[in-house]
Amino acid sequence: MAATVDRERVLDAPTGMSVYQFLVVALCCLINIADGFDVVSLAVSAPVLSKDWQLDPAILGSMFSASAVGLVVGAFVIGPMADKVGRRPIMLGALATLAAMLLLSGIAQNIQQLFVLRTITGVGLGTLVVCLNTTVAEYASDKARNMALAILHIGFTFGMMLGSGIAALALETSGWRVVFLAAGALNLVTFLLSLFLLGESREFLVRRQAPGDLDRLNKLHRRMRLPELSAMPPKPAAKLRGAAIRSMLAPELRSQTILIWVASATYAIVGYFLMNWKPTILANAGLTPSLAAASGIITGAFGTLGHLAMGFWGRRVGEGRLTTIFFAAAAVTLVIFGLQPPNPIGLLAMAGLTTFFVVGAYTGLFLVAVVMYPPAMQNSGVGFVVGFGRVGAIAGPMIGGFLLSAGLGREDTYFVFSAIAVIPVVAMYYAYRIAARATHVATDTPAGELNAEPAR
Repeated sequence: MAATVDRERVLDAPTGMSVYQFLVVALCCLINIADGFDVVSLAVSAPVLSKDWQLDPAILGSMFSASAVGLVVGAFVIGPMADKVGRRPIMLGALATLAAMLLLSGIAQNIQQLFVLRTITGVGLGTLVVCLNTTVAEYASDKARNMALAILHIGFTFGMMLGSGIAALALETSGWRVVFLAAGALNLVTFLLSLFLLGESREFLVRRQAPGDLDRLNKLHRRMRLPELSAMPPKPAAKLRGAAIRSMLAPELRSQTILIWVASATYAIVGYFLMNWKPTILANAGLTPSLAAASGIITGAFGTLGHLAMGFWGRRVGEGRLTTIFFAAAAVTLVIFGLQPPNPIGLLAMAGLTTFFVVGAYTGLFLVAVVMYPPAMQNSGVGFVVGFGRVGAIAGPMIGGFLLSAGLGREDTYFVFSAIAVIPVVAMYYAYRIAARATHVATDTPAGELNAEPAR
């Protein structure tokens, strides 16, 4: 008989939100603000940096992909390690690494140094994007989970807006190095705050049950206003090595797992092309470098609305269904953006609308992923979704660089990426249909439920 995925929690999920839970969600949001700043730091610096160092677009595309390579390592390797050693040490290590790498990026002397620093930066970012989503999903109550995750992702968008704003002020006066130094300083602040506020995963403490873990668990329960425990719950059976991967590919989850991997990878090809190349493409269309960098503020505002729309309507419409709709709308708006005449107002407006659907779909992927997998393998499950996305993130900026280096204009380049954007639409549609069929034939909620029904 095929193995099944046990979705039962060792501990009951919180039924309400205490002050401490709100603080943890806020802390994760602040960390994600820093991450958004980190990711966009090279993109908004690129127009000035490429002129200072005389970089060819193909080389610049490889620089963008350097971060994505690190993101793959962080998501596939480091992030899932939190299921074995705990989220707190993994997150603290990632934050310290990011602070150091970004500060060093601000004083890099050549392209080789910056390439190495951006790769290591990517490792920290890939690690955190896994841990932040699973930490918020665990600390938030079931009722608040979707909106808490949407707010988390708004933090990333706000960080991109912050980075764009600082770049708009600094690029023409202080230079591109200020952008990296400011990002490093923000990460140092989040590291110091996390030392005092960030708690360990309750589920991890129950699985580990090391000496003193009961006291640590009860300390968390006091902070969360939950009943204290006189003894640890029964320790779950230890998982064999590789069991998480086998569970993700068990018959009842296999199709949905593979489809969401495909959706994540192909979405990231498009999303990371837009994230990294949009300021340069807008500058090539006639916008000044400062206005092209400031475009991130406008698109960030639209992105915030996309996150909120997915968080608010996801449970009502169904996370899988709404994510499919957002993917389809993103593909259409990419075509329209490519056809826009070189008018600043029209370009910025369409860039914002495209961002609304692209980042909303991104949030939808995580809303789907955190309910697909049980707590014992949640970091691994989300990590693989993130990891496959970062594989696409490597390809996206490089493809964009090669297309622009070959002389393709904005219209042709965006047509290519709009064609790629059709793939996640198809993948999520079939994943949603599989979940819908499983809902109709099963007597109990299946392990791989993609929340096809509007109500739960």
